[in-house]
Amino acid sequence: MGKVYRLMAKAAVPVGIGVLALSLAAPARAASKVQLSGKWNFNLGQSDDADQKVQDAKINSDHSLNETAGGGSYPGGMGGPDTPGMGIPTNGGVYGRGGMGGMGMPPGGGSGRGQRHGTRGAVISDEEWDRLAENPKYLQIEQTSDHITVTTDNGVEQTLYPDGKKHDGKDENGKKYSTKTSWDGDTLVAETKMVRGERLTQSFRLSDDGKQLYVTTRFEDSSMSVPLSIRRVYDMPKAAGK
Repeated sequence: MGKVYRLMAKAAVPVGIGVLALSLAAPARAASKVQLSGKWNFNLGQSDDADQKVQDAKINSDHSLNETAGGGSYPGGMGGPDTPGMGIPTNGGVYGRGGMGGMGMPPGGGSGRGQRHGTRGAVISDEEWDRLAENPKYLQIEQTSDHITVTTDNGVEQTLYPDGKKHDGKDENGKKYSTKTSWDGDTLVAETKMVRGERLTQSFRLSDDGKQLYVTTRFEDSSMSVPLSIRRVYDMPKAAGK
C-alpha cells in the first residue's frame, strides 16, 4: 500500500507543475497587449465612404429634429428657409477646430458656423460634420506600458490611457468631456462622453496578419435614430526595397 501511495504522489508532481505553469501563463497572456505602434497609411479603397455616411447622418439627424419639433414640411427634413447650413444639433464641439478630423477625437472646439437653435438647443455646424468626414492620410501611433498616443498627418494628437478609468478633459472652448479606454480582447476601445450626453467610441484592431489597422469611429447622439459608424483601414508601410 505504501508503494502505491508513493507512486501516486510521484505522478501527482508533474500534474501539479502543469497546473502551476498554466496558472502562471494565463496572467502573462492577459497582460500582453497587441502592439499598435507604427506609422499607418490610409487605404481609401478598403475604407467606408465617410462622406456618404456623414451625409446620411446629417439627414437622419435633421429629420429627427423636425419630427420632434412637429416640422417636416421641407424635403429631406432640411428645416425652414431661415435655416443656415444643415441645421444639425451640436455635439458639444467634439468635431470642431483642434479636433482629430475624421477620427472624431476630442478635444475640438467648433466654430459655430451654420448653427441654429431649436427644441434641443445648439446644433452641429457644417464645418464640424466636414471634419468628421475627413480621412487622415496616416496615423502615427506610439504605445508604451501605460498610454498610447495617436497623431494624425496634420500633427494633432490624442493620448489614451487603457486603464479602464475615466480621464477628464476640456476642449478649447472649455466644454468638458471624459474618456475611458480599455482593451476588449485584442481591440483597443476608447469611449468619450460629452456634457450633453453624446457618445463617441473609437476602436483600434489589427488584422490577423498584423499588416493592417482597422479604426472604427462610432458617434451616438439623441438627435439620430441610428448611430453614425465609419470604418477606416490603414496599411503598414512596406519595407524599403519590397
